Amino acid sequence: MIDGVRDLDRREMFAEIKRLCQPNNVTNWFVLLREWTVYALVVAACLGWYHGTTSRGWSIWWTVPVYLLSVFVIAVWVQNRLACLVHEASHYSLFKNRVLNEIAANLFVAFPFFGTISNYRIGHWGHHRNVNDPEKDPDLHRLRKHHPRHFPVSKWRFLWEYIVLQLSPHKAFTYLYGRAAYVAFTMKHQRVRDQNVLSRQATWALRIVFFGTLFGVLTYFGWWLHFLLFWLVPLATFYPATLFLRELGHHGNYPDNGDFTNSRVYEGYWLEREIFFPFSEQNHVLHHMFPTIPWHKMREAHAVMMRYPPYREQVVVCDGF
Repeated sequence: MIDGVRDLDRREMFAEIKRLCQPNNVTNWFVLLREWTVYALVVAACLGWYHGTTSRGWSIWWTVPVYLLSVFVIAVWVQNRLACLVHEASHYSLFKNRVLNEIAANLFVAFPFFGTISNYRIGHWGHHRNVNDPEKDPDLHRLRKHHPRHFPVSKWRFLWEYIVLQLSPHKAFTYLYGRAAYVAFTMKHQRVRDQNVLSRQATWALRIVFFGTLFGVLTYFGWWLHFLLFWLVPLATFYPATLFLRELGHHGNYPDNGDFTNSRVYEGYWLEREIFFPFSEQNHVLHHMFPTIPWHKMREAHAVMMRYPPYREQVVVCDGF
């Protein structure tokens, strides 16, 4: 018992969690609108600054700091957060209706990263089945090929090796190459039974329509340079470094593969959580226990689990990296 609140036994805990494993068809429409609106505002602000300064006869170099800031925000905030929604959709938790989940997830969060939800799901569910297994966990295998792990390390070595070095073109390429095996191509891994809500033909048709429309709009309005500068450049610079840090936080230097100890709970500052662990990614232990809990119910689920002694006594709670 904590603060006068009665503990739950195993049966009661499962009943409370089951009640929370219910996504809806509304919440994430607002989330998608918000994230893409932020993207549009960042691009518009940068272009507005560029046109404003050049119209006054200022050097184009006045635009460079603003552009670099825009690239940073797009990668670290927008693209990073959208990637978390790819993860949410892979567990059919973006929308309750599974057909809606697949269509919306592909159009708004997977296709923009040149992948599909069904491809990502194959590898990600393999990670869930074999979490922290050095031979069978596809995530662990992919990340070790990208960068070896050396823990414990000093703060300065962590800063250099796991942050600064990750911004190099070589590290960006190796991370994105491994990521592409997840989202862009079908992994040679155990498939998820009955996972294809949409047929392969329907997914390809949707993909062709999306990219046909995208390329048509970019060509008609002459926005190819904008696409390069405001989507591909962030995608190849700060984006992979940010995702790598989150994956490192989830399973780097992990204790073991136990139910309560295969990852940890992060309770850092608000901005740190929103950048590295948005959409309740900070509680990765509970996600592995109950992958169908929607992100917006994870806080409540954690409160429930803190009333279950085995979880409360074993889970590792951190206040930052």
